[in-house]
Amino acid sequence: MIKMFHTYRIVILMTILSMVLFFCSGSDDGGSQGTQEVFLQCKINGQLRHFNYRANANDGPSGDKVHFVVISGWEGDDMATSPRFGINMVLPEGATETTYIASGGLEPELDGKYFYQNYVNGQNVGTTVYSGGISEGTHFKLTITSLTAWGVKGKFSGLLRLSGGDEVI
Repeated sequence: MIKMFHTYRIVILMTILSMVLFFCSGSDDGGSQGTQEVFLQCKINGQLRHFNYRANANDGPSGDKVHFVVISGWEGDDMATSPRFGINMVLPEGATETTYIASGGLEPELDGKYFYQNYVNGQNVGTTVYSGGISEGTHFKLTITSLTAWGVKGKFSGLLRLSGGDEVI
């Protein structure tokens, strides 16, 4: 009975971090450029979460190709205590508007992370990190629908696993 419950829980949790929309545009101050809409949201364990504080994506590339796709944001304005979500992808050949999938390996170098700081009696005692893509037993899918030197638009989904543990979201 316990094994069946555990398997059922994993299947449910795998579907929870389902297709999500994001549109982010990076700038020096971490905010939007002009009137562009900037947001990063996803469902974690069935709860819609907004990581819109200082949401950003991509610094301008040094050449013609975007080799690093970086998308991130905090849930609240206190960056020391607020949960954060981020996506990192490195592609030597350059990113394009397509779908990338990573399943517990180093190729492509694609990883989604959800993390937060742990406090006891007002003291930071560590960081809890859930990671998916390059971590064993996880997967992460990123579909880029628009890519410019200063922003990225698309969808993502995945299974994130607690670093050093079995818990998944």
